[in-house]
Amino acid sequence: MRIDFKFLGGFLGIILLYYAVGGVVFTSLYFIFLCIFVLAVMSVFFFLRKVSGKITPVRPEYEVFDTARILIQIYNDSRFFLPHVTAIMNRDEMETRSIGPRRKIQLAYNAYLTHRGIYEFDHMNLEIRDIFNIFTLTKLLHKQSIRVYPKIKDMSHYAFELGVGSAGISASRSPQKDPYNTRELRRYAPGDSLKRINWKVSAKQGELYVRVGEQTKGMDFLLVIDMNESIYRLDPDGLKEEALISTALGVSKMLIAAGKDHKVIINALERKEVEIRRMANFNALVEYMVEHNSVGRKPLHEFMNEKTEIFKGAASIIIFSSDRGPDLRHVVEKVKDKYNHITWFSCIGRGGQEELEGITLLEIEDI
Repeated sequence: MRIDFKFLGGFLGIILLYYAVGGVVFTSLYFIFLCIFVLAVMSVFFFLRKVSGKITPVRPEYEVFDTARILIQIYNDSRFFLPHVTAIMNRDEMETRSIGPRRKIQLAYNAYLTHRGIYEFDHMNLEIRDIFNIFTLTKLLHKQSIRVYPKIKDMSHYAFELGVGSAGISASRSPQKDPYNTRELRRYAPGDSLKRINWKVSAKQGELYVRVGEQTKGMDFLLVIDMNESIYRLDPDGLKEEALISTALGVSKMLIAAGKDHKVIINALERKEVEIRRMANFNALVEYMVEHNSVGRKPLHEFMNEKTEIFKGAASIIIFSSDRGPDLRHVVEKVKDKYNHITWFSCIGRGGQEELEGITLLEIEDI
């Protein structure tokens, strides 16, 4: 509650003069000020109960760099004229209006969206004042949220090499034993891939059997997305982080549109792996990006060093990182062999810009 202390100071002075001096003038002023005070208190608390507000986004979903239009509807459910009501957003006064009895008004607030995520408008409230402008009471509005999606970059003008595919993967020079080379079988369980069903054994046994741990073909595309918190050091506004995610999603969308299955591995606060086989999988990946920012703690070179064997099954590896530092460069060179191809997107280049054999170096452009 805010109070006009000038009025209170004048009222206090009139009270002192009324008791000290008396007389018709000060007695009249005393009762006039007292009536004003009582009416102000009664009216402001009355309207606090009768006035309500509602926040309504024009659209529930937006993209980065859109301008969200938020509508604020204010209702006066009383039978009396409301002289002053002010909409406040993030401590900034939007507009002061009056509302007739049983009426409503509508105000608009525009918010420029610079980052993906869930925007919550929870600092919006109404300030209600009495007819004498002495008391101001604040009424909070129910918070409203909108989802802001990444602006997915069109990557149709890029081409990615497939590598040698499954045949080359099976002949990989990796000295490790292939963990997928077992032939053990078990009964089919819901959720198992149909590609792993052993149809000959299933026909013989009269029920479905799947190969345990067998990979029938190599992975064609593997996307590695770095969501380490260090990316926010590249620019003060976080636009390069948005550009990295936009580019990675653009590549994934391009692949799924071309009917190419792929796997996405994300170096976030927790390791995230997504199999992209249909548009529904891609949409789930986009939703994940809406709800998560780049707050990972582990450097990408440590992340990739943990499970290097996963790259042995990929014919084409596409990496999205903030830069190309020497530690990460060393890991990428170690992953590269003659049976795969690597495309490496980065926001900035570092540690040398010379082309590496079998590795395509590309810059992530601002969105």
